[in-house]
Amino acid sequence: MKIPNILTTPAPSMARLILTITAFFLASLIPVIGVFFLAVLPGALFVLSTANDPAKVLPALAFSAGGLLILLSAIASGWPVFALAVMASAGVLAAHLTRNQYSIEAVIGFACLFVLAMLAVFLMITGMRASVSPWNLVQHYIRESVEINIRLYSRLPLGPEEQAAIQSGKDGIVALFTKIFPALSFIAVAGTLWLNILAGRRRLAHSNSSAHRFEPLSHWMAPSWLVWVFIAAGIAIFLPAEKVNLVGINIFLVAAFIYFLQGLAIVSFFFQTRKTSGFLRGLAYFLIAVQQILMLAIALIGFLDIWIDFRKHLRQSESPS
Repeated sequence: MKIPNILTTPAPSMARLILTITAFFLASLIPVIGVFFLAVLPGALFVLSTANDPAKVLPALAFSAGGLLILLSAIASGWPVFALAVMASAGVLAAHLTRNQYSIEAVIGFACLFVLAMLAVFLMITGMRASVSPWNLVQHYIRESVEINIRLYSRLPLGPEEQAAIQSGKDGIVALFTKIFPALSFIAVAGTLWLNILAGRRRLAHSNSSAHRFEPLSHWMAPSWLVWVFIAAGIAIFLPAEKVNLVGINIFLVAAFIYFLQGLAIVSFFFQTRKTSGFLRGLAYFLIAVQQILMLAIALIGFLDIWIDFRKHLRQSESPS
């Protein structure tokens, strides 16, 4: 996630800030590749807000979003600007919290809650306009996504039995993803913000910025009390009460994701102690990203770290005998 150098250089004028933010907004509206620019938008505004006076960045952000909203509303719909403004504002909020010496957990947490709250607002407003509940609206979006994926799979050289199995399982897939939508939303938003802010901190460090530095990822640990939440949520999954089961599975997935991040921290610590090359690190992270079994293994390592303390053993193995 490489951020252009222009973001780390203080802008000499408001016009340059407006042009920089507007360029990111317009790039985010490009079909297909726009998803990438939308994903890195929080990191871009995080760096921009850290390298420049916040009193200049916020008006520039408002001016860019307002101008684009007027333009798109005249052509089609202004809702895409809402998503752009939310993601950009999350980056600005993260920069403000960082400037005030908040921990990385608080920075990610508050920024994530802001994005999720805006997502809830979008669902409520859209649901009211369509005369449906937000939950039914979520189910509708998920069903559309599943049907699109099924149509894509239908173009693959699959046999009639495989095609029939995919079609028959559609309702079950929709029900499952609707059930865990809150957890998936949190994981997607928190993971995106985490990567953006870590990449932003690295870019600022390379530019010799005096920005506050987080403790290295390799030293990060989940709070100790999370284990009880994780265990309680796991028990709730098997209870017969449907609402308790729904809450339990979502909390369980969120806790598992946090342990996955702790597992990644241990992997990062291992690479540092072994002085692993950048190429091998990148390859390992790529395999973790594309292999679900490796994700589960990393999450398990993060969970077991509560009792085993892998980093302590790694330090001992590195110390001279």
